[in-house]
Amino acid sequence: MKRLPRIVKIVSVRNFVIKTLWNNGEMREIDFKPVIETWKKSKEKMYQPLFESKIFNGVSVSPEHTLYWPDVKIKITFKGVSKEEPLDLDPDVLYETSKLIKRYERPRIGHLLKAAREKAGLSQSEVAVNSGTSRTYISRIENEHSDIQFDVFYKIVKLGIGKEVKVSIE
Repeated sequence: MKRLPRIVKIVSVRNFVIKTLWNNGEMREIDFKPVIETWKKSKEKMYQPLFESKIFNGVSVSPEHTLYWPDVKIKITFKGVSKEEPLDLDPDVLYETSKLIKRYERPRIGHLLKAAREKAGLSQSEVAVNSGTSRTYISRIENEHSDIQFDVFYKIVKLGIGKEVKVSIE
């Protein structure tokens, strides 16, 4: 089952445009100006508070990882029971109506390890024995089928391949 993208962070809110970071590594922009015009034409009262920029700018990321306005309450009735909840929007619709700005690719650590291992003239089995892991695990990492913790990465590079690790954040 494919996991649906959800909002992790609001990067900026300006002129009814919300820039968001999603859990799939994408930065997306949601332009609410046309949406607000549609809401105005429909005369749907629950969205009316969002027509004011001060209230609109109070948007947050909900615990369900969608956009919500904690200070804008709507009345929800389910099975005869009514309660007030903060106004939130469907994350799938937000994703579909947003525009991709940038995609953050995760580092291809496995390819780095494979290139270093091959350059050193070592087999996966040799690296596994030297680093105290298994050949299957080395293969899964090299083929980007498994995540790796930094301390294990360090151990594989230092002990398994016999090289140094240098990390740079720019």
